Amino acid sequence: MDLLALETMSMHKGPAVDKDRQRAESTAAQFEQMFVRTLVGSLRQTASVGGEGGMFGSGPGADTFADWFDQNLAEQVSRTSDVGIKNQLLGDLERHGEIAMDMTAHRQRLAAERAFTAASKALTTGGLDVVLH
Repeated sequence: MDLLALETMSMHKGPAVDKDRQRAESTAAQFEQMFVRTLVGSLRQTASVGGEGGMFGSGPGADTFADWFDQNLAEQVSRTSDVGIKNQLLGDLERHGEIAMDMTAHRQRLAAERAFTAASKALTTGGLDVVLH
């Protein structure tokens, strides 16, 4: 019996579930971006310690430019990098049954776990022939 197929059938419950997942993904992405923005702002402020007013000076509008910089850098980092907070939040929601499992990501995790197990066995047995079937 194919356990993955059975799991797939039991997890997909229709369009309402897909909407819940999309909403959870959007919220998790927003949370990750807010976290990155806070981190960027803290790093920028730390970089200006002992300096004259920071990266953008101390004149009128400096705080506006700093806020704009923090926001745009956070958006760019969140969009182009795998920070991992969003994936962790979604994984926790999946494990607790709050949202349907993303089967593509689930298959990738299973494949990664199998590869890790095979590599571990190969290292412990001293041969790579275990990995290469």
